[in-house]
Amino acid sequence: MKMLFLDMVKPLSLADGSLIHRYELVSNLARFENEIHIFTAGNTPLSNIKNIHSHNIPPGNFLSLIVNYFSSSISLLSSETFDVLYTRNPNFGFLAGLFCKTRCKKIVYELNGIPEDEKNLFRTKYEEDGFSQPRKKNYFSNQYFSVHAKLKLFILKKALGFSDRIIVVTPGIKTNLEKIYNIPGEKIVVVSNGANTSLFRPKEQEICRKELGLELETPYVCFVGNLAPWQGVEYLVKAAPSILSRFPECHFLIVGDGVMKDNLLKLCRELGVEDKFIFTGVVAYDRVPLYINASDICAAPFILARNAKIGLSPLKLYEYMACGKTVVASNISGVSDVLEASGGGILVPPENPNALAEGIIKVLENPGLGKKLGSKGLSYVTENYSWYSVAKKVNEVCKSVLEAEN
Repeated sequence: MKMLFLDMVKPLSLADGSLIHRYELVSNLARFENEIHIFTAGNTPLSNIKNIHSHNIPPGNFLSLIVNYFSSSISLLSSETFDVLYTRNPNFGFLAGLFCKTRCKKIVYELNGIPEDEKNLFRTKYEEDGFSQPRKKNYFSNQYFSVHAKLKLFILKKALGFSDRIIVVTPGIKTNLEKIYNIPGEKIVVVSNGANTSLFRPKEQEICRKELGLELETPYVCFVGNLAPWQGVEYLVKAAPSILSRFPECHFLIVGDGVMKDNLLKLCRELGVEDKFIFTGVVAYDRVPLYINASDICAAPFILARNAKIGLSPLKLYEYMACGKTVVASNISGVSDVLEASGGGILVPPENPNALAEGIIKVLENPGLGKKLGSKGLSYVTENYSWYSVAKKVNEVCKSVLEAEN
């Protein structure tokens, strides 16, 4: 099968879960003897993988990258045809439907969330006390954002309509597409996210701590991911005083970056726990397992808004478990399903700092329990949520949509 992956792939960083998803999906799809064409900006390991044809975009600012990307795409599509065009970008899905149908037999579009829900959540968080940022409030700016939002929604709906098959990462997204966007259910397939179980695997805690310069005897609680509103990291900060009253030497690793960072730092200062939190900023993808394995417990304190509506298929959950770590996480669809099926962690009510603190303290007080839960999670994720198994399902979806034509 000859595939065109119409999304730009750049050097990996922790701050971009979408980029990690693209990298892992493409590299594993190539293992099924597909001929895959991708566009890359900067040096990525994908260029050296068998069956992957990398078309490099010259470096430059954002505008020049976009211009070069589109010109390279047009040049490639004018000279070659493809069985499947695969994209995770609504703009590219829209343009593919308009201009690429004659060059690609089928279009497969992947959707990982409901964009307008994320936009509304950002706005809500910014308007809450303690989580505010200055925004222009005048007629013209509001009118601009309203028109912009309507245009984005129009493009998304058209991209979904042009697609021959839609892959979503949770059943909740599928339900929303059926009810709100009137997409036929038979056109939508649910394929969860995964973890790179070769990279994310158990490693000796002491070795990881020495490499990172962390104290060998200190308990560490770790969060990994984009510091976005729906991640709920503020509830981990709010839980810290209770945890520290029982384990005063405990420290918290916040591995990642994002729009909420300044607000989280402010909250740490207000609660007097700033000396117990280590904010690493962006960390290279291949070094993230060091932080997870250096920790005793990993947290996933997702909030209800957005997450409860569409459910979750979070990379961090699978990566925590692939390293054999106990997870304390919000009891939300997608997370609860995995932890209940695996027995690999403790579920707590979302947006409840006291419950989150109790779950973490329970594991810190009983290291044997942590090892038991971590072992169960490791076995479950390795068998069910490797990126290889995810790519296998995506490959089957692409093959089935091609066979349906015959």
